[in-house]
Amino acid sequence: MRRCLHFFAALAGFYFSLLLRFTVAGPGDGIVVGSWVLSPYVELNTTYDSNVYKDYQDEIADWFFEPELGLRFSSAAETNRISIRGNVYYSDRQYQQEKNRAFNTYGDHITLRHGNGQRALIELIQSFRHLDDNDRHAADIEGSMLSAEMVEDSNTLDLERDVHQLGAEVSRRMSDKLNLALAYRYAGVQYENETHDRLDPKQLGVPQGLNLDGHILELNGALGLTDKTDAFVTLRYGQQYQEDTPGAAKLSTIRVGLNSHGTDKLMYTAAIGIERYQRPIESEADADIYFSFNASADWFITEKLTFRCGGFNGTQFSSFYLGNGMEYISGWAGMGYRWKPSITFSVRGVYRRDDYLDPVTHLGETKDRMDDRVEGHARVDYVAPGGFLRLYLEGTYDEVDSNFDFVDYVDQRIMLGAIIRY
Repeated sequence: MRRCLHFFAALAGFYFSLLLRFTVAGPGDGIVVGSWVLSPYVELNTTYDSNVYKDYQDEIADWFFEPELGLRFSSAAETNRISIRGNVYYSDRQYQQEKNRAFNTYGDHITLRHGNGQRALIELIQSFRHLDDNDRHAADIEGSMLSAEMVEDSNTLDLERDVHQLGAEVSRRMSDKLNLALAYRYAGVQYENETHDRLDPKQLGVPQGLNLDGHILELNGALGLTDKTDAFVTLRYGQQYQEDTPGAAKLSTIRVGLNSHGTDKLMYTAAIGIERYQRPIESEADADIYFSFNASADWFITEKLTFRCGGFNGTQFSSFYLGNGMEYISGWAGMGYRWKPSITFSVRGVYRRDDYLDPVTHLGETKDRMDDRVEGHARVDYVAPGGFLRLYLEGTYDEVDSNFDFVDYVDQRIMLGAIIRY
């Protein structure tokens, strides 16, 4: 694998040297090739990790260095209203003392749009991430509604895994008041189950990960109430699959809500409804019905200060227990402040609760399991003139509180980094 990556890195460097001869660009502006803008970058960072193994009893602290090599790209053609943007990356994490926790992360994401949304819009997304820690690149596609409400990546135990996401949506404005959209989403989480070798010195008793796959078909209809507000209804049907579990869990959802757009200060989406969830072991009469919601808001308080928040819930198969499922609820809030054109501050908090549908057994103890996770992020960025250099200082707090002790941990990190891009 390393040889292949070294080969592709050398090949990429060769092509970049050719591109530099035939295109005109400056540091921070990218490499312009026709309608394409290519922005190769290198990210260097060093991090203090207070709890390398995420152990609730015996915390071990260490430093790690994690350089990342990547390429961001975008293309826009006004004549056919097509836009493409994306990223490919590779990083190598090396701990100073705990060598067995070393890990390579790599992945990509692509978003393609055709149309301007005034009459019709086609959107496609694709993302792949290979990781065993917090999903740093999930934000690459969070801006698309197609990335939401899939099989959730539950990384409480940080197992080595591959995360796949695909989505497609076709929307058309049927009249001045009516807009219809049809979407398909796929999400999959595949576990390598090699994490145990790197956690073995702590003997944490981490369960094997069970691969998950989910498909959702969704129909949305929006009716304009005013120039800036739509009422909408969402109908969803999905199937979820768990490794070694025969058959599929089926979910059906209906929601109604309001959506604002075109305002200067506040944009929001809020919907409520019900969801029916039936696992393969359940009959039609035993299927559970849950309250369902999805909400998000962007508040542009001033030109320099922005507040964002949101939340959603759902039901899915468990990643760790055969045939079991869980209800989850997640919410977040964040604020960004641009003090000067070159200096920004941001804070973000995330909460998630996983409530397992069936009792689980660990080390001979059987009971209902419930996990609560809280994450906090605070960061300051400095962007040098020209945009070719970004320096940042970031602090994170990650805590899991479960009624099974082996899941509990508190992890704090301080990261100092630099991003250099052409």
